[in-house]
Amino acid sequence: MEFIAFVIAIAVAYQAMKAYKLSKEKTLLYHNLSFVLIGAGLLVDGLSGLIVLLTRFHRGFLYLFGVGYTINFLAQVLAYGLLVFAYVHQARNITDATQALAAVPILFFERNAVTELILIFLLVYIATQTAINYSINKNTNSMLVFGAFASLSVAHVFFLIFTVAPIFFPLAQVAQLFGFLLLLAMLLRVNRHT
Repeated sequence: MEFIAFVIAIAVAYQAMKAYKLSKEKTLLYHNLSFVLIGAGLLVDGLSGLIVLLTRFHRGFLYLFGVGYTINFLAQVLAYGLLVFAYVHQARNITDATQALAAVPILFFERNAVTELILIFLLVYIATQTAINYSINKNTNSMLVFGAFASLSVAHVFFLIFTVAPIFFPLAQVAQLFGFLLLLAMLLRVNRHT
């Protein structure tokens, strides 16, 4: 699933750059940078997991699970932090304290409640901003962006609770893929109409 999500994330990044070149809308540039980071994190996490699987969970390689997750988590925090910055800046409510806080690096070595709560917080903020945008614009592209970030928020809620019931892990992966696909659909629409 992570390799599929990687391909979709890179496709989203490509389409966002294409749309940015046509429209010069800075939010699209932030989407491009964000999804390059997300794609890179997913690729590293997927490759580290694949290496561990190919070595049949050899003890000497198990640390790669933690390394892959840490890189993926940091990439997502930076990516969603960039999007939060873009939406806050777009709303013109940014403060120096918020900018400084976004630059604080956080390091966790395994999937846990704190890391997922950080990502959920960032994604819920982005989903809220895109919902406000949709309520103002009422167009299909705004709806797709809102749906994408709402789906990504749900995915990370599922990642948070999968330790209680393992069924939530594949549901989280599906929700994440769905969110990426919605963003890709929006960018394909934008590029087709410009």
